[in-house]
Amino acid sequence: MKYLLLAYGDQTDWDAVDVNSPEFLAACKFYEDLAAELTATGELLGTEGLAHPALSRTVRRTAAGPVASDGPFAESKEVLASFAIVDCDSHDRVMAIAARIVDAVGETVEVRPIMAGPEDVRPDS
Repeated sequence: MKYLLLAYGDQTDWDAVDVNSPEFLAACKFYEDLAAELTATGELLGTEGLAHPALSRTVRRTAAGPVASDGPFAESKEVLASFAIVDCDSHDRVMAIAARIVDAVGETVEVRPIMAGPEDVRPDS
């Protein structure tokens, strides 16, 4: 089954990040190594880090039509920092991958199954 992994970080940490710090470089190395491992097993379908939320735009429907605004979708203390799409043989496997990310870099990881068909729209479908 395919899953979307969404990694979130704290907005304050994001604003204060030093791209030359040992912590940031270690996190980057962890993600590079994990991507290489999951590519080798055929589980990684794609992954990217995301730019600072201040560079984001949100498009919403209004009575006048679609309107774009600055910033992320919702006000939050957490920032969506990266995403990955993986194809794992089991729920246990994807949860183990998410736990490794949390252990290594401390980010919160949301695991979202990707719909394979209409039966995946709701848990009771």
